Amino acid sequence: MLLPLSPAEEKLLLEFADPEAPSEPGGALSASSLIALLANAEFHGVLPIMLRKLREIGEADLPNDAALRQKLSGLRDQATLATGQSMLLQYHGDRIMKALAAKGVAARIVKGPVFARKLYRHAA
Repeated sequence: MLLPLSPAEEKLLLEFADPEAPSEPGGALSASSLIALLANAEFHGVLPIMLRKLREIGEADLPNDAALRQKLSGLRDQATLATGQSMLLQYHGDRIMKALAAKGVAARIVKGPVFARKLYRHAA
């Protein structure tokens, strides 16, 4: 279940989600607020940006809370795995596209089943 955010936390989530915004949270954050923000960032697909900003802020400026540290560690591990998987998919996609192009087969790499159905109405 997604943890609810206060209006101030919602504003902070928007700042964490903006890759161009400064990495300063603008005040002390509680561990429970950060855990809720992390859950919402993950849900909304902006977790990698938030993790980068938290790294830039530095561990020393985060609450010294075991549950928060464990959550951050787990999310960072997941992000590392997701990055590796993305790189692997990109490699295989490039390799497949080159092989198809060499055979004269027109193709596009798409992300997601909805987009794929719109682009390729009749799967062959």
